Amino acid sequence: MTLPDRKEAEVRRMLDGPHPPVPPDLALRAAESGRRLLAHRRLARHALWLLALAALAVLLVWAVVDQPWLPPPAHTTPPLEGW
Repeated sequence: MTLPDRKEAEVRRMLDGPHPPVPPDLALRAAESGRRLLAHRRLARHALWLLALAALAVLLVWAVVDQPWLPPPAHTTPPLEGW
């Protein structure tokens, strides 16, 4: 014989008791909150895409201006011959 679970008994007691009244505009408030959440997520996604595109543009401009694929200039001059 197993003993009844204290948590299960507490949950059953809570579910059997009187239920609190639900506000009539609860569904409308929840829908509006969901719309705001989706709008904020959409705004954040667009901002991150814009930031990524700006970073890519900066990288491309740097590559065109600095031309990192070229060898670095020599810091010494070649010997002067033929004078």
